[in-house]
Formats: sequence, C-alpha cells, structure tokens
Amino acid sequence: MADDFLTLEKPVAQSGIETVRFFNGRLLSGGDMGREQAAQGARDALLATALGSGVAYGLDVQQTPADRALEGAVVTVKSGLAISPSGQLLRLANDQRLRLARTSLTETTSGGCLFGTCTTDDGTRYAAGEGLYLLVLSPASQAMGRAQVNGLPGDGSACNVDRDVSTVSFRLLEIRPHLYGGMFQTDPSFRNSVAYQCFGSGVLANWPVNLGARTRRDDDLLARMRDYGLTADDVPLALVAFMIDSSALTDILDIRFLDMWAVRRPCVLPDSQSLVSAAFASLAAPRRGAAGRAMFEQFQDHLAKLREDSAAFASVTARSHFPQLPPVGVLPGMDEAGATKFFEGMTYRGPVHINAAQVEPLVRESLTAPAIRSGSNEVIWLYAVAENLIDGAKASGDPERPDPYLIFAAGNLPYRADACFNLHRWNYANFALAG
Repeated sequence: MADDFLTLEKPVAQSGIETVRFFNGRLLSGGDMGREQAAQGARDALLATALGSGVAYGLDVQQTPADRALEGAVVTVKSGLAISPSGQLLRLANDQRLRLARTSLTETTSGGCLFGTCTTDDGTRYAAGEGLYLLVLSPASQAMGRAQVNGLPGDGSACNVDRDVSTVSFRLLEIRPHLYGGMFQTDPSFRNSVAYQCFGSGVLANWPVNLGARTRRDDDLLARMRDYGLTADDVPLALVAFMIDSSALTDILDIRFLDMWAVRRPCVLPDSQSLVSAAFASLAAPRRGAAGRAMFEQFQDHLAKLREDSAAFASVTARSHFPQLPPVGVLPGMDEAGATKFFEGMTYRGPVHINAAQVEPLVRESLTAPAIRSGSNEVIWLYAVAENLIDGAKASGDPERPDPYLIFAAGNLPYRADACFNLHRWNYANFALAG
C-alpha cells in the first residue's frame, strides 16, 4: 500500500511557485521568460490575497459641478489603489473623467501574448440605459511599441510588441430589476433599500437568531451579481442609477444618484467558508466592521445629497427615505425641532448631552451593531454634544462658532449620557437614569 503521508522536513511540491533557474550557458526562450513573469505575478497575487480585497485608498467616484455642466452622464474617479478578490493589484495613477453615456466599445488587448502565442480579445460591449448599474474597476493590458526582432516576418507581426502595460479599465454592469426585488427608482426609499441589499442580511438585528443555520455573511446583491458579469478580477466602485432627462430637445441620459459606499469596501479578508463554523466565525471576522463603516458613510453621503435641496428636504423623514438606518449617524445642522421632524412616527429619547470625547468611541463601537429599522418601534437615543452647544452660544459672526449637530444611536447600544457633573457644566449635564 502506497504511503500517502508527508514526512517532516520534506518539501511540499504541489501548488508551489515554479521559477526558472538561471545559470551560465543555459539557452533561454520566450517561454522561459514568460514563466518567470508568471511566477512573479503569482507571488504578488498571494501577497494581495493575504491583505484582502477592496479599495486600499482613493478611487472616490463623484459628479463634480464641472461634470454636471456637461451633457450626459459624466463622473470623476480619483486616483487610488484597489485589490481584487483574485489578488489583482489595480492602480489608477491619475484622476479620470469618465463618460457613462450610451456607448459601444471594442478594444484590442494583448491578452496572453507574454513571450507566448498571441491572442486577441474583444472588450466588453455595453450600452447604458435607464436603470441601475454597477461601476467596477477591472484589470486591463495595453500593448505599446515595436521590438527589434530576428526571424519574424517583418515589424507587422502580431507578436511584435515591445511592452505590455498592466493598467485598469472601467465597466458598467446592469443590475437587473429582479435582483433587487423590482423596486422603482422613483420610490423615495429606493436608494437606501438597494444599499442595504448590498450590505446583506448579516447587518440586520435578526441575523444571529438562528445562528446555527446561517452561512457566512456576504454582500448579498453583489453576490448575486457574480452570475451577471461581476468577476473575481473586478472591484466595485459605485452604484449608478440612470434616468432619461427629457427637458431638452432630445432625450439625455443623466444620473439620478451615485452611491459609492453601498458597494465600496476597504481591503478586508472575506469571512470563513467553513461549512461547520462559518456563521460563528463571522461574529469575530473583520469584514463586519468594514460593512459597518460603509453603512455609516453611506448614510452621511445620502443625507448630504438630500440636504442640497433645502425645500425638498423639509418633507424628508427617516421613514420616508431610510427604511434602514445605521446604528449611529450624525445629523449636521439639526436642532431638536429638526430631529423631531426627521424621526416623525419613531420612538426616540432626548436630546441628552454627552461630552465631545465620547463621540468617536460611540461611532467606533457602533460599527458591528445591527441596523435600525425605521418602521419599527425600536428606541433611538438622540445626543447633543455639550461643548458644541457651549461654543455655539457665541456670536453668529465669531469664526470659532461651530456648526450645530446631533447624533442618533440605536437603543441597543450602551447609554452614553449618564450624569458626569465633573465633566460638564451644570446646564449641559444629565440626571442619572432612574432604576
């Protein structure tokens, strides 16, 4: 019977990275050079995979005033670095202005022509129309220059390429309506509802109820997109909702909203895929904190966009536009009257006062807490920062006068406003909660 056991100190040959051994007198071919490049790429991919996939820095997607002034859908993507789930390093060296209007592209890349047989790949054809799309960053390669050759039929040979530049490209993937439940873009809660489908059911309060029956957490809507064009080489950058603007003489494709944080994640390792302990491992895995940060950022960005139209914002409430709220959020420019209007129909207490030093710990503690359902009777705490109110009493022209804000927090987070008379002035302290 064959011995299938590995003995101690014996190298494991399977799945190792093979490199070309160089020595004087060896004849080298293009295939040898190609294998050496492949080995270097495999090492880079292993290192990138160990860091986790997502956006390392930059790559913000925004529509600037200059972009809005142009006809059609134009966005600006900031320079940055990302790592794909497959371990591809995707670097955008400079800011790019990207036109998302109806387009048909065919590009020729060098494909696998690295010291080997040349191939030609056609770029993806897409035509963006009214609907919801996923903007992703993808690896690309561009052939440049002609090399000096010997034994090939002239400089026009398809293989005669001096260098291949590893770069990136942008793709739009249509998110078909059945993937997000067929909701209508015109619904005020559409943006929030789609975002929380991207965050996944793992951010909801009832996820641990039947923990033994759960699988690992995932970005549910993005996971479904893996059957509709999203690959392990892609890094999602933003959701883009298109609409048809019929105000001009001809219909123009325009952007209804651009939601970056619904799909953007920092570099983080995925949750365990173990069939036995996937759900239990998810309770301590780093991915949940990354999703919590995205929930916080997504709410702040969505709220800021709504506030741009002050007249329309007067009718905005949590229940009308935010079926799900992050466990902690900041309400800039709001006083008690504004918060009362925003949380109309919901159960909340406050505002009560907290010290400025408690703000950041409160936000960081919330990153793994479940989302708030605005349609429920969950209690929400409203906090006012004492120092913000004290300095806010300065004259309106004083440059040191801060802008007011309130903070809301889920009732299942520890209460932060216990009386601390040694930290606050009397008028900004709280009575201790009755037992």
